[in-house]
Amino acid sequence: MSEKLGDFPKNIGDFLKNVRRFISNFQSKSSSSSDSIIYLAMLSILIPTFNTDCLCLVTDLQKQCEELQAQYENTFDYEIIVGDDASTNEATVTRNEVIEFLPNCEFFRMETNVGRARLRNWLIDYSHFDYVLLLDADAEVISDNFLWKYWTARQENAVIVGGLSTPLSATKGCELRLKYELAAEKLRTLPFRQKRPYEFFSTFCVMFHRPVFNQVQFDERITEYGYEDALMGVRLSELNIPVIHIDNPLLHTGINDNKSFLCNSETALRTLSMLGEPMTNKARVSQSYNKLVTWKLKPLFLFFYRIGKGAMRKNLLSHHPSLFVFNLYKLGYYASIRECATRLAH
Repeated sequence: MSEKLGDFPKNIGDFLKNVRRFISNFQSKSSSSSDSIIYLAMLSILIPTFNTDCLCLVTDLQKQCEELQAQYENTFDYEIIVGDDASTNEATVTRNEVIEFLPNCEFFRMETNVGRARLRNWLIDYSHFDYVLLLDADAEVISDNFLWKYWTARQENAVIVGGLSTPLSATKGCELRLKYELAAEKLRTLPFRQKRPYEFFSTFCVMFHRPVFNQVQFDERITEYGYEDALMGVRLSELNIPVIHIDNPLLHTGINDNKSFLCNSETALRTLSMLGEPMTNKARVSQSYNKLVTWKLKPLFLFFYRIGKGAMRKNLLSHHPSLFVFNLYKLGYYASIRECATRLAH
């Protein structure tokens, strides 16, 4: 059964992990002809989720883990842990609870929503093994050797990023997100990512060696959508920790509707403003805003943004949204946030 957890006490967490590991090892020993089992390589697969059905994702991953375990015999062990950040969709939660019945898998549900960054940190702290594969829940396995590629690419002193693939179509009403993601595909090719490893760092599917992650972690100031992976990329660059990009994507299935995506984009811009430097020196929208300030064009731009805001939103929520309009809207929204922050500061 799943558990509802708040701030889960570390000692109880360790106790449950040890119980789970004992049962797993006992079952393995019972089915093995050898007297003892020594695991030399161990993998924790961690999936934070909120109102997202990830049963199929976990089922596919668990199957590939079993295949790896058979391939490496008694030198590979794994766990898959799904952390639910107090989802409000009970039907989705009920379906995800089935994950508990899969071998080496665990599902837990937080009592209250703790935010994207804190949940990811908690999952890694709660997990057991040295190699950690962190995956977004709105993903689909599209390769039969997805885990094998990650496992054979692992390195103790580096971070491994597999990439992201976008579906070619989506349901009606999701045109803005789909158009945005398809336009971004050219920035996600392996050669492009390899040229700018930190700039295009993503936590959609990423592998850490635990000691490396402990040096960076997620910034828990980020409680809402946006920029947690970009900020970690900056931190990795500052510490000169290698980021290795490989061609091993998951399919991004979370192509949300226009209104939801626009709302998320606005939330991300508020997060960016809250974070300040160094992110405001790195993000493209804040770089554009800084140019407006330098060229003394901010008042004029904000004037036209406020006049045209309604028309821009109408375009972005239509079935034929313009990415040019989307970029203008984001710049105007960010400029208005910064103007409010400046007024409050004075």
